[in-house]
Amino acid sequence: MVYARNNIIAVVAISFVTVGSLWAFGNLTQETEKADVSQVDGILLLAQRSTFNGTNPDIHVKVNQPVKLVVVNKDVVIHDLQINDKTGGILNFETAPLKAEQHFNSAIVAYKPGTYEYFCQYHPQMRGKIIAEP
Repeated sequence: MVYARNNIIAVVAISFVTVGSLWAFGNLTQETEKADVSQVDGILLLAQRSTFNGTNPDIHVKVNQPVKLVVVNKDVVIHDLQINDKTGGILNFETAPLKAEQHFNSAIVAYKPGTYEYFCQYHPQMRGKIIAEP
């Protein structure tokens, strides 16, 4: 009886290891489909070579007029984008960590005029300004 129970436990453990290994192998070998950014209506930020759009550009928006924002990782390392303002002048958000060719759709919404910062938490040099005007 004890041997039968140990055999069942061994079979279940081996099954979990086998299924987990196959799942991991499938995810490692899966190719990421390239993000199509040809038809973005709004603001497009491409994370590549430790910058956004090559220069970390200033983004100009109008107060209380949401603007679509698409962030695409065109790099081989993980990036994200965050807006973290404590004054309540702009909608704060952070993307999930974006792997190569992943994208994130959001909107920039400023509630008050001012200058706010966007940045990548993984790369301190990746930061720019959002300038909200009345």
